[in-house]
Amino acid sequence: MSPFKSTAMFAVRRRAVTTVERATFVCFSIGEHRLAGPVELIDRVLRPSTDAPSVSCDGRVLPYADLASPLGLTLGRGAVALRRVIVAHVNDQWWALPVDAVHDVISVDASDVLPLPADHPDAHRTGAIATFVRGGSTVLVLDLVRLLR
Repeated sequence: MSPFKSTAMFAVRRRAVTTVERATFVCFSIGEHRLAGPVELIDRVLRPSTDAPSVSCDGRVLPYADLASPLGLTLGRGAVALRRVIVAHVNDQWWALPVDAVHDVISVDASDVLPLPADHPDAHRTGAIATFVRGGSTVLVLDLVRLLR
């Protein structure tokens, strides 16, 4: 068998293997609700030191954006120092998003991210678009672009 034929057969077999598409999210909580945002829009996580109306990051002053209210949620009543701020961007606009906790960055099989059906208990939440299960808990995927407009 010539080396060219062997290489061609290998290339055909490689193409026949399906690629698993992955979706990567930053998982966080507001109150008791587990939420996720696409990692592409999130730059970092900060720990605020005050209740000031903005956060300074990399020489920029970032306004707070309220994720909780449009979702019909309430931030926990804990001390400000125990909260986290997600720094996110949509186009050229940067935002500081207060959340109660940031859990992790995870990559899940894209087929496990299911569109939110109209009869789902969270379907009424503005910006909620999908769910996936992580560690036995349902995680609500947010459309941060829509929420931050």
